[in-house]
Amino acid sequence: MTDPRYEIERDTRRTGSTVHLRLIGAFDRDAHRVLRLGLRDVFASGRRGHRVFVDMERAESIGSECIELLLVGYTRALRSGHGYEIVNAHGHVRQALALTGLCEPEVAHPAWSDDLIATSTP
Repeated sequence: MTDPRYEIERDTRRTGSTVHLRLIGAFDRDAHRVLRLGLRDVFASGRRGHRVFVDMERAESIGSECIELLLVGYTRALRSGHGYEIVNAHGHVRQALALTGLCEPEVAHPAWSDDLIATSTP
């Protein structure tokens, strides 16, 4: 049996009404069940007004099953009066989440933008 390539850290120490979930590793099909349980625990208290931050800084990859769970978490947060934000996503993870609207697309580096502007010469 191999060790899982993913981990979820939960932090509620900052304030009682804010929950930080840090996703670490590869969130593919194998991580689906663990992520579902982690999100279920966040919303289980039934109290309104919680803020949920899903920190993706150390997430290496994300599969469609886990993206679906993050979308379900967003919907559940809206319906139950919770705040919900996905933060620190980067690279391929951010691109995948941006396609769903869960986070904004990465902005091109300003130096790269100048290279992308085509100039025509007569």
